[in-house]
Amino acid sequence: MFSVFQRPILQGAKYGSIAGVIATWSISTAIAASELELGLPMGTFYAIIGIALGSNDPTTSAYVGFGLHLATGTVLGAIFGALAVKVELKKNITNIFRPTRSILMGIGTGVLVWLVLFLPISALFIQPSTSRIVEILHSGQENTMQSVFDANSLGQSMTGIVISAITFHVIWGAIFGFIISSLLRIKSSSLLLSSAASSSKQDNQFTRFPLRIAYFGLVAGLISSLAISGLILLVERISSLPVGTFYYVLVSALTNSYSSNTETVVIIGLSIHLAAGSFLGLIMSMPFLLLRNARRNDTVIKKPSFIEKYSSVYGITFGFGLWLLIFLPITFMIVIPLLESFELQDVMIRQRVPTGQTAETTFYGLLSMLDRIIYGALAFNIFYGLLTAIMLQSFSQKYSAINNRNQRQNEADFIRGQENK
Repeated sequence: MFSVFQRPILQGAKYGSIAGVIATWSISTAIAASELELGLPMGTFYAIIGIALGSNDPTTSAYVGFGLHLATGTVLGAIFGALAVKVELKKNITNIFRPTRSILMGIGTGVLVWLVLFLPISALFIQPSTSRIVEILHSGQENTMQSVFDANSLGQSMTGIVISAITFHVIWGAIFGFIISSLLRIKSSSLLLSSAASSSKQDNQFTRFPLRIAYFGLVAGLISSLAISGLILLVERISSLPVGTFYYVLVSALTNSYSSNTETVVIIGLSIHLAAGSFLGLIMSMPFLLLRNARRNDTVIKKPSFIEKYSSVYGITFGFGLWLLIFLPITFMIVIPLLESFELQDVMIRQRVPTGQTAETTFYGLLSMLDRIIYGALAFNIFYGLLTAIMLQSFSQKYSAINNRNQRQNEADFIRGQENK
């Protein structure tokens, strides 16, 4: 399958970097969840990284740590993607095109990163800086980035974090392996679509199993929404907002009211967000559903072919459309009028964690962050569209490959049966 690529190693680096950034961004959700479980303010992990590398402000350190984490994951993805393709070219194998084997390769890569990169950084930079880290975290008490650890307890906790970090790296590797395999298969399939045989196969696949593609859209949309939800919670914590502020405001805006039962409202908002994400994933699957009707008599129509070849571009465009046609109108027509209505009698949103840390904000106070929220939402919507499109295309092609294999097997069995007669 590598023969369809003009520069396979370069393609491995290209799609490896994309898989690396998606995996790193997604693993931030698991990191945020673990911080909540430990009763720590979200962003503490990234703040520790930033401080260990020289930053003196807790909030800035969190941004620095997150940025470096994202950049590192992207670079490592490009390196390992290129290496994987180079090794398979020499050995004349195509394991990276097989999701299961690619995931196993990714898990091994994650463990290697933990051994070669994470452990040395922890030992050389973080462990020797525990006293300074505690001091700076305490100085950010007003920004809710205070840590309840002293130097000794932080050192002990870091030991546990270093050991448990192998789990996060395994998850990172699994996501990386799945995404790079999906991207390479999508690209190779798009290059093969120019042949008549490939067109004929695709016709059979999509004609026989249209409802499966709709199901894949729902699943892909749900998974992408879960990933985005984790990032929203992470950004809220780094921005010193109560975790769940977005969902609380969303429900309040839709119902034109507010409740003192913050946790219940946040859960309702999260459920609405996940349901909407699943439905939008279904909408994104429509071009793939229409594709089955567009491929008849071995004729390929240009528009569906573009969706197949450039599913990532389709996802990015869809995400931008969500931001432009749904998020902006809801923000300016519903959310902003709601927030402005509390100028004289404001509503306080508070959040407490087991360690006693408190984050709070007000409805009217959120207006001062409106520009950052709008531009940040653009990135989130594009990421949602990209991730959904990649998974949708990957699921569809994997299922189609299974159907093709079964069909060929049935044809072979039929031929053998005729010969036996």
